[in-house]
Amino acid sequence: MFSPAAWLRFLLVAIGGLIADLWSKHAAFAFLGYGPGSKVEVLIPHILTLETTLNNGAVFGIGQGLAILFILISLVAMAFVVYVFMSSWRGQWIIHVALGLILAGAMGNLYDRLFNHGRVRDFILLTHWPFDFNLADTMLCIGVPLLIINWLFQLGGNK
Repeated sequence: MFSPAAWLRFLLVAIGGLIADLWSKHAAFAFLGYGPGSKVEVLIPHILTLETTLNNGAVFGIGQGLAILFILISLVAMAFVVYVFMSSWRGQWIIHVALGLILAGAMGNLYDRLFNHGRVRDFILLTHWPFDFNLADTMLCIGVPLLIINWLFQLGGNK
């Protein structure tokens, strides 16, 4: 599929998301530093805290020390995202945005793994959520369900 509008949507979300993720990680770690005590409550007291941590694993800290595996999974996932995008139709803008978010999230965390000794920089902590995360994680957590919901509605419409 070649649609300039679809490519523009996809690439703007992917590149814009990657820039936002890398900038926010840099800013958080430059402002707060590394190590114990590197946190501050912001925006919404007792709900949102900025706290810098380095995660050697994947989501929720699982798979500690398996950086090579996560790098390979990221590369395969990114190739799959591009394949799905190339298979989409020009009017499927929700899919293009969702895939752009997924690609941005995968690239942001892949960048960290490649240039931070296999560790991902996390800095967002919600009071009632036990795990730190970053914008890349947020984009993945929005893009994947958005893609699944869109596909479910498409399947439901084909009955």
